[in-house]
Amino acid sequence: MSEETLTEQLEQLVAMLPEGAEKPVSIADVATQLNTNKRTITAWVAFLINHKGVPIGSRRSTPSGYYLITSDEERNNAIAPLTAQALEELKRAEKLRSIDLHTWRNNFNDNKKSNHRRAIEHA
Repeated sequence: MSEETLTEQLEQLVAMLPEGAEKPVSIADVATQLNTNKRTITAWVAFLINHKGVPIGSRRSTPSGYYLITSDEERNNAIAPLTAQALEELKRAEKLRSIDLHTWRNNFNDNKKSNHRRAIEHA
């Protein structure tokens, strides 16, 4: 895909987004309109936010989708789930960093046996 074509598609994506969170456009609709897939739309949205400064928010609750942020309240509502997700990802990364790669399987098997015994005791 040429850079010119990509730029046109990014411009089309921004043009498709409603102003305000009331009626966001679904990622499936955007992908269909731009003849691409959801993963690509997600990457383009991240690019537009991170490199072009486009204030794109997303709603995870119904109706879900993307929209152009028009107020501080919408900005905060868009940031909150991203922050929570980032914190969970950091916890996961820290846990992976701390797992002993030589003993985890023994610990896992010990936990399985312990859980099995507890299940029998409570049956």
